[in-house]
Amino acid sequence: MSSKTEDIACNENNSSKNGTAESNIKDGKFDESELDKYVTAQNRIAPEIVNALRSNDRTARLDAATKLHRLLDQGETTAIQPIIDSGVVCDMINMVSLDDVDLHSHLSSVLSHMVGGSDEQASAVVEQGVIPKFILIASSSPSDQARADALLALGDIGADSRNLRDKLIKEGAMTPLLEVLGNPSKHQGMHMYAAAYAIQCITYLLKPGSSVYHTVWDIIPTLTKYIEYQTEETAESLEASLWALNSILSVESTIEPVLHTNIVPRLVQLCAAKHAPARHPALRCVGRILSSSKNGTDQLVDAGIIETIRPCITAEDKLERNDACWAAANISVGTFGQAKAVVAAGFVTPLVHIVSNTEEDSRARGNAAWALARLTCDLGEYHHEILETLLQATCMDGLLSALKLKEQDVVQASLKGIEVFVTTRWNGKQRAIEALKAGKGVAVLRTFKLRPEPDLAYDRLRAHTILKDHLREFSLPPRV
Repeated sequence: MSSKTEDIACNENNSSKNGTAESNIKDGKFDESELDKYVTAQNRIAPEIVNALRSNDRTARLDAATKLHRLLDQGETTAIQPIIDSGVVCDMINMVSLDDVDLHSHLSSVLSHMVGGSDEQASAVVEQGVIPKFILIASSSPSDQARADALLALGDIGADSRNLRDKLIKEGAMTPLLEVLGNPSKHQGMHMYAAAYAIQCITYLLKPGSSVYHTVWDIIPTLTKYIEYQTEETAESLEASLWALNSILSVESTIEPVLHTNIVPRLVQLCAAKHAPARHPALRCVGRILSSSKNGTDQLVDAGIIETIRPCITAEDKLERNDACWAAANISVGTFGQAKAVVAAGFVTPLVHIVSNTEEDSRARGNAAWALARLTCDLGEYHHEILETLLQATCMDGLLSALKLKEQDVVQASLKGIEVFVTTRWNGKQRAIEALKAGKGVAVLRTFKLRPEPDLAYDRLRAHTILKDHLREFSLPPRV
């Protein structure tokens, strides 16, 4: 049977920008009321600041850069457009040099804030040639904060559009990012997070044929090794790296190269992490592999994924429950041994609870129903001891509940599962029919016969046949 695929909304922070860069202004005595003087009534930067930036006086330049840094650092994102409209972006970019650490630190922060603005604002700054300067600062600045700002800025540019991502790749932005994650012992935590965040942004919505796609073969070994290296579950760099790996795995051709690394045992381990922000993307990565790769499914099962995700099905977080159900659905269509292990691990009862709960997320209910249907059809029909286990775990109730869902392939598979219970020649057939009656199956099947979808015409006939052949007294509507 085919795997259960699913369109899952990516982590809500995947494509969002990092926002304002961290402040490296230490002057706590600054009077914030002075900020009002930095922007004119015409929504331009004050002429004295513009003139100072363009002067040959290093002290004046540094003072002007400090003022713009303060303006943006106080959350004044409305100042981004005035800076652009004042025509000083090119001046600031040209001033960035490793020879003046103080000046390039302030300018890097200002420019980082600006590419964190709207897509149009980021494009305006990039068009002036800021990417090579960010790469320079990210690679070589002696200022830790300036390096972090530049790394984050590369990510913010990558989050904007395909054109800007292509430009980033073309100009070599992946080099400093991969250098940081490839040599984590040489870098501070802030740099590891910034590099992982940038790769997360750049790989978001990865498409085959894009410039980013052609770089994933370089990203995969570095990213997977870093995920193995980072043992601190609460590290934000680990979370960002896992979301980046999830984006990469969304393209099926990348799965086998990922499997050739040693990442599978680590992913299984992280699926049981106590820290939810690390656990969630690990579960998503596992789901990607299970839905697309037999080899990957084998590796994950061998690494203990079945036992690991069992508690996730009853987790409080609905997205976690959905991911666990998605994983269970795909393992259930694997080998006989894998599907049997799902039953033996006690998945059936919690899956029934999920599909029967009308307040549960529809995706989780569909995944749970798919798992139950495949276990019944692929295992139960020919292995009656499995069918007995499924019946005792109230699988019939779950399949009946699934007939009310909208997803037609799930509905059709669930109806087939009910047929297996009541048509297979086994010693539990009558008990299965009684379970169908007790689960209000007659009413459910009658209602199902009224569903209007054209693609369910044959299935409506199947429902009628179940009533006619096995519940004859209920095959016709009651008289009135």
